[in-house]
Amino acid sequence: MVVVAEGVVDTRVPAPLPSILREYTKAAIRTQPRDLLAWSCAYFKAMTQGSVPPVKDRLEFPIPETESGISPGVLRVLHRQLRIGDSVQWEQLRECCEAMGVAEETAQDAWQRAGGSDGASLEWDHILSHLAALSSHSNMQALQLLMAALTDDPVTKKVDCSSLLDHYRRLHTHTNITPTEQFTEAVTYLNDLASFQGGYLTPKDLTRSSCPTL
Repeated sequence: MVVVAEGVVDTRVPAPLPSILREYTKAAIRTQPRDLLAWSCAYFKAMTQGSVPPVKDRLEFPIPETESGISPGVLRVLHRQLRIGDSVQWEQLRECCEAMGVAEETAQDAWQRAGGSDGASLEWDHILSHLAALSSHSNMQALQLLMAALTDDPVTKKVDCSSLLDHYRRLHTHTNITPTEQFTEAVTYLNDLASFQGGYLTPKDLTRSSCPTL
């Protein structure tokens, strides 16, 4: 209700309100946020600012349960929100991760692994690599998770080979000072394979029997 004059109350429902609530409800059902209040605040903030909302493309069922809070759908939302702009600051990362139910410890670990510190700004791709790694048990799983976040093709989940290998290099060099022979063999194999596929790779390419261990 809105008071429009002394002693007079306007009880009319604003015309856009039903459609706003309908879209909000559909977004909440599709996203299934862990913390509905935090997610709702982020959702309406994005709506008022005209920025990318924290909404999944589709319902993940069953919803993946992980300690990190990361799932393919969650990582895809974060990628859409944070790839915009030249760099990402910690507060941006924290807010987006909180809205999507990502454990703060996971966000902090990814930030630090990517070289973040107080007042720093980092390239989003560097943070993205480590978010995927912290939510996986192997480089192969991390790369497949990244493919789900990066792809423009929801059917094949194909991604540009060079982009994927950039992520692979970051994952590998985090634990290896210099590239190993195994890493070099894998990169050569994936580059050769992509050359026959228009420069793209798909998740199944990483599980081929001929693919070196990643």
